[in-house]
Parts: sequence; C-alpha cells; structure tokens
Amino acid sequence: MKVFVLVENTSGPGGPEGEHGLSLYIKMKKTVFLFDTGQSDRFVRNAEILGADLREVDAAVISHGHYDHGGGMAAFLAANGHAPVYVHRRAFETHLSLRSDGSYADIGLDPGLEHNGRVVLTDGETNISEGAVLFCDVGNACPVPSGNGNLFLKIENDLRPDDFAHEQSLILEEEGKTVLISGCSHRGIANIVEKARDIMGRYPDTVIGGFHLKTRSCGPDAGSEARSVSEVLLKTGADFYTGHCTGETAYGHMKEVLGDRLSALKTGDVLEI
Repeated sequence: MKVFVLVENTSGPGGPEGEHGLSLYIKMKKTVFLFDTGQSDRFVRNAEILGADLREVDAAVISHGHYDHGGGMAAFLAANGHAPVYVHRRAFETHLSLRSDGSYADIGLDPGLEHNGRVVLTDGETNISEGAVLFCDVGNACPVPSGNGNLFLKIENDLRPDDFAHEQSLILEEEGKTVLISGCSHRGIANIVEKARDIMGRYPDTVIGGFHLKTRSCGPDAGSEARSVSEVLLKTGADFYTGHCTGETAYGHMKEVLGDRLSALKTGDVLEI
C-alpha cells in the first residue's frame, strides 16, 4: 500500500506546496482511494506532480463537514468522472467556527454538492470495497479534543456545540495489515482507535491523520492533553503518522511519549505501508 500526501499544512523544500487541510491518495493492489480533498484544487495539481493519477481513483471519502477536508470536492468530481464520493449524511449541515472577535465563520461544505449524483450519503458502518470499511458512531471513553470548544453546528436557528456525528474514518486491510485513516479526529483519536479495534477485533497496525491537538495555550499545561492521548495510543502498539491539525507543539509532546512510533506528515510525502 502506498499513501501519497497530496495536501498537508507543511511542505518540504522544493516539493509540492501545501495548504491548511488534508488530502491523501491511497494506492492498494486492487483499489485506489482518495481520502479528503483539502480546501481547494491544490490537491489536483500536487497529484500531477507526484504521479498520482486521480482518474484511477475508485472511491473518494470526505471525513467530515469542514471546508479544509472537503473544499476540493467539486475539483475531484471534475478530475475523475466515475468514482463515488462517500460523505456522512450530516456533513452538509451548517458548521461554524467561533472567531476571537466573537463572530462565527462558516467552515462547512458546499451545500450544492449534497445532491450530486455521485455523492453517497453514509451512516454507521459502510463497506465501500473489499478490505475497506467506513465508520462513525465513535464513543467517548477518552476525552475529545479541547480544540472542539469553538466549533458549532447550526440547525435552523439552533446553535449548539458540534458533536461531530458527521465525522467518519476509514479502515483499510491488505495482506494481513490494517491501516486506520482519520481526517481531524474530532471525536478523539484514542476513541477512534478503540472503535476500529471493536470493528476489526484488534488494533490497527498503522494510523494516519490529523489529531486536532493544536492549541493557542503556551502555559505549563499546554502539552498535557497531547501527552495523555499519547500514553493511551502507546498501548495499542500501532505506528502513527500525523500532521495538519495536530500542531507542531503537540507533536513534540507526543514524540516524547511515542518515540519512533510517531512520524510527521508533510505535503509530497509517499508512505510505503
């Protein structure tokens, strides 16, 4: 299995340019997936640079209803004429972010795409091909990220904290190895890993995605959340690749706990799993 990082917040010298978002091109022996599209069409240009042919994608997944993961959906539909795009049935609701000036910014998906004929609305567990399962309904045995506190859901005139029921993750299995892919892990990466274990009967071998641990806090407790999550993840025995919304500060604290089991993602990386 090869994973091409088409978009991530960071990029290496001389490599494809990143943006705030995530997009992964996953090439398995029988199937090719696109997981998220970033916020624009940049993933299309980067795919060309990396030799990742978007026309070969058999199925695309949007992890949740935020623009930095599904903003390039229309660009994908134009670049690939056949692949279904799996989106949770609640992802097209109105998702808002509370800004520092007290205003709310719309950070959702283009609602006009909900009824596109290639968009498949999902819920629960969805087998999208052999060895590929989408899932949501993640529990809360472990705390969810504190960064969720400024994220809201608006239904009609009702504004409420976003519970991220619209978030879904992907399990891939090939040749006895399992890979778990998460977009932002708003439900908590520890909770998502536990749900994957419940589905598979064991922990995944590899976990890839953003962990939503970026924080504005610089105080002495700024790393406690990242370290406590890492202590839970360490017990799984999995290898972790992370970036995007994890944040450099949180990554440093996680690295102290997970050591060689944790690696950073950047735009243009190609992972051999």
